[in-house]
Amino acid sequence: MTVARLRRPTHLAGTALAAVLLTFAAPAWAADFQLDNVKIDLGKLVINAPKIAIKGSNLEKDAFLALFSGAGSELAATRAARLTAAEISAPELNLVQTIGDQKQTTTYRDIRLTDIRDGKIGHGESAKGSIAATGTTGPMKGELKRTAFDALDLRQTARVLTEKAAPGVEEKMLPVIGNFEQDGYSLDMGKAGRMSLGKTTARGFSAKVGPEPLLDVMNQLAAAAEETEKAESAGKDGKDADAGKPAGKSEAERRLGLSVLALFDMFEYGSGEARDFVMTVSPPPKAGDKPETVDMKIARMAFGENAPAKSGFAVEGLRFSSGPAKGGVDSISYSGFSLAPVLRELRAVLMEPEKPLDESDFRRFIPTLGTMRLTGISIDAPPIIAGKDPIKIALGTFELKAGEQLNGIPTSLALTIDRLVTPIVEGSGNPAAKDMIAMGIRSLDLSAKLDLAWEAAKNEIAIRSLSLGSAGLVQLDASGTLGNVTKDLFSNDLALAQVAMLGATARGLQVKLQNFGLIEKLIENEARKSKRKAEEVRQQYAMIASLGLAAILGPSDAAKALTAAVSRFVAKPGTLNVAASAKSQTGLGLADVITMTEPTEIFDKIDLKADAL
Repeated sequence: MTVARLRRPTHLAGTALAAVLLTFAAPAWAADFQLDNVKIDLGKLVINAPKIAIKGSNLEKDAFLALFSGAGSELAATRAARLTAAEISAPELNLVQTIGDQKQTTTYRDIRLTDIRDGKIGHGESAKGSIAATGTTGPMKGELKRTAFDALDLRQTARVLTEKAAPGVEEKMLPVIGNFEQDGYSLDMGKAGRMSLGKTTARGFSAKVGPEPLLDVMNQLAAAAEETEKAESAGKDGKDADAGKPAGKSEAERRLGLSVLALFDMFEYGSGEARDFVMTVSPPPKAGDKPETVDMKIARMAFGENAPAKSGFAVEGLRFSSGPAKGGVDSISYSGFSLAPVLRELRAVLMEPEKPLDESDFRRFIPTLGTMRLTGISIDAPPIIAGKDPIKIALGTFELKAGEQLNGIPTSLALTIDRLVTPIVEGSGNPAAKDMIAMGIRSLDLSAKLDLAWEAAKNEIAIRSLSLGSAGLVQLDASGTLGNVTKDLFSNDLALAQVAMLGATARGLQVKLQNFGLIEKLIENEARKSKRKAEEVRQQYAMIASLGLAAILGPSDAAKALTAAVSRFVAKPGTLNVAASAKSQTGLGLADVITMTEPTEIFDKIDLKADAL
């Protein structure tokens, strides 16, 4: 490394005002100088800069260079904390990263860092840059647009990279980057395809010192990747790469696993968004097949405060196509999702390497589900049968919302499916589809909803809503209550959970069936097939409902009420309402049903009301 002095102020001249301005503009004895051929070797990551210009440093040249030499026992974070300068600039900075046989060089150009005090950079910016990579995955090259950041803490970054937390000490999460902007990039992956991204912004990125230095973990992962490649290569040569190795995980592998899990706890990603992602990939075709490209576009990806729910993650404006098939999703989002339970259980498994995995309760590996939502899904696919119309599938909304979880099982669940439009495809082995097409039903517009929750204070599961319907055809709505549902249902003891499930009782059920034209279509279709009038078929169905149900359900008052309501509904399809409740305050349990000698005995145990409108 060579250093050339640019200039150094030796005295203050001019007016008193000029002296005051200079005093506040730079630290005392501020130095300006240039460094040539700077190289920082971090093992798998090497940083090179042909020339660096420093202005307003509080250190002389040799002291400044000592911050990056790594000589002596002084910690990297301690050296970083002494970095102070008005400005550091460089025409070019190269980052060379090696993982296995993959080597990537990222070059930033026209770099300018300002307001550097005590190891914290107030603002940094690179006008442009480039990326080049080589390896088994093939060559790659790309261009970077402007990159900028504010409030970069070099001291904390150095601590995360090179230090580890003391045993039993939980380090604090500290801000590392206040704001980040990247105006976009484009990548050419050769035969594999192309990729580009528009402007990316982020803020509030924080990190803490983990149980192992981050650089050590990266080096261990790189070594593990190399071992995996060697094993795969040996397998191709017919050699057993694991021959002679002891069974089970080694101590080194266990420690690596724990270190990788710790990475999830070491960072908080704050908030941000990325726009205008475009990708074209060309997967290797199968033998005899023509190569096909897959095109994908995403208008916006957001996380944290930039997501619609002000947390979680969201993808908006997804569009894709491959050959004649195409589709899209207006938005995909989740909030409240967390891998914390999974990470906790994985750590427990690694801490007890001798414990068989099949003894673990796999429900504890269920993540915190939170809320997942998809809107505006559309898919256009080629016809299944040549000469027929293309397949078009659409979905208005899909939402799954899970409440508080006990041992991985949600205590409340809400599922919504709105406007799932799917075509009726005629086929030789699908007579039902043929009948539906004959009735003029060429697509189904389905909606469904499930909303239930366990109420701990009452030991009940309230089925607030259960519905399924198709627009213009039929709608079924139900609600009910299950009693005697204790906390044991969520126990990690499977036998105890099964006993609790069997002990549940039905206390009430309400059902509403609404006809919006399906029954008329069924009657008309049957009349057409039997070559009769529709009114004759309707009268036949009404008679079957009246006499048949009466014979099946028996002579009880409740059975008569249900039979009469169903008969009226068939004769004049409108709305059928049925409400049933257990006569016993404890509800109707499985034991009550098992002891029945005749199905009709159930009417002796319930109160039932039914009507048709």
